Amino acid sequence: MNTRMSVRRPSTVALMLTALALTLGAGGAGLGTAAASEGVTAAASGDVIAAAKPKFQMPFLCNTKWQLNTYDSGHNPALDIVVKGNTGSSGKWVLPGYKGTVAKTFWDRGAGNVIIIKHGGGWFTAYYHLKDKHNKYVQAGENVGPRTKIGRIGATGSNSGGWAHLHYEQRYKASGIPTEANRKPVNFNGTKYTGTGRTWPSVTSKNC
Repeated sequence: MNTRMSVRRPSTVALMLTALALTLGAGGAGLGTAAASEGVTAAASGDVIAAAKPKFQMPFLCNTKWQLNTYDSGHNPALDIVVKGNTGSSGKWVLPGYKGTVAKTFWDRGAGNVIIIKHGGGWFTAYYHLKDKHNKYVQAGENVGPRTKIGRIGATGSNSGGWAHLHYEQRYKASGIPTEANRKPVNFNGTKYTGTGRTWPSVTSKNC
């Protein structure tokens, strides 16, 4: 989603919200008010309204340094993250990087221990391969802050390759819990990290 579109076309967004409210009647008016309070922007298709993306921070402790990796088109826009220099990431704490509610935690044969967090406005984050049991530190329905310790980096699940790292995703879906099909390019502190086969060798967490 390109948030700059809301700058170029504010009148179009406003007109779309008004038309939606008029079409749906009283219920639509409530929807328009809620969308306006979240901040809205037009999606790339031009016919879907999505809440503005939260200002996600890295899911790690303040001022720690990390290496971010993308791979082929089947993996991007997800990131695989390890400590800077890949000197050993197992057991490092994982944080949400933005306030939210735990949508679900579960075990998956490929992804291992997984946590999905809902951040509001249709935005979610996903955390794979966590070291400890998925519900050891947080439970479904629990509210979390940007620096809540939700788990630790691990190598669980067959897709980890036995390599301790965090597979991280940002997802958007207007209703329901999004799947991997709903992944969006990752942003940390307003900077986008996406593209096939790319590496950012030293990124500092501003989750402070």
